[in-house]
Amino acid sequence: MIPFAGGRLDPSGWKVLENLACLASTASSNDLALEMIELYFEEEQDFPPSLLVAEAQPEARGRKGRWLAPAGRGLYLTLVRPVAEAEPVSLVPIAVARWTRDALAGETGVAAELKWPNDLYVKRRKIAGILAEARTQGETTYVAIGIGINVRGDAGSLGVPEATTLEEESGRPHPLAPLLQALLDRLDRELGAPHWEREAREWERASAHRAGDRITVWRNGEEVTGEYLGLDASGFLRLRTSSGETVLPTGELSQW
Repeated sequence: MIPFAGGRLDPSGWKVLENLACLASTASSNDLALEMIELYFEEEQDFPPSLLVAEAQPEARGRKGRWLAPAGRGLYLTLVRPVAEAEPVSLVPIAVARWTRDALAGETGVAAELKWPNDLYVKRRKIAGILAEARTQGETTYVAIGIGINVRGDAGSLGVPEATTLEEESGRPHPLAPLLQALLDRLDRELGAPHWEREAREWERASAHRAGDRITVWRNGEEVTGEYLGLDASGFLRLRTSSGETVLPTGELSQW
């Protein structure tokens, strides 16, 4: 049993995740994960599937910049794992977003929707975000997937516009350790028997987007606007634009 946030975590039932580090604070668990990956590359060692959890992350990052991660208010962690041969890397972050969404719904009753590419929203207010980053050397690739979840307190106290918390949405507080245990158990179970071929369709079932929604994506300094058509098999966004169907592997939704 490992102490965490006034509770305990039990990794004994996991079959895939091998290491769990619980820290009182680190600047950014994703930054720490990337540093560790580079160290393992330098030492020519294999980095086993691992979790880096911190009760606070004063320099936590999202795709748009800083993510507020104060102690006692949320769950902030990074999953680090090697990418298996023939594994579709582009599907990993959208799968993790869905697994996170389902774990939170099972524990709290809050059924978030998925905003492309990897954010969780409730009534157009952000409750969690996923940040995936990869490093490759030779034939070896590791992916570091950061997860940040607003758990405790009210949305107003976050100081972030258009955000919310599990406590506000459910009407009750949630202890951090049991919630994290449920999430990590889910990640371990899914990674033990992944069905990547289903993930794009499963993501769409929990999506905040509907066919025909008008969406604008900011990508490579340009805006692309079109009607939402869903995801392709790689998890890329499909839009019907004035010039025909466009497939976007990455980008930020500026309007949706």
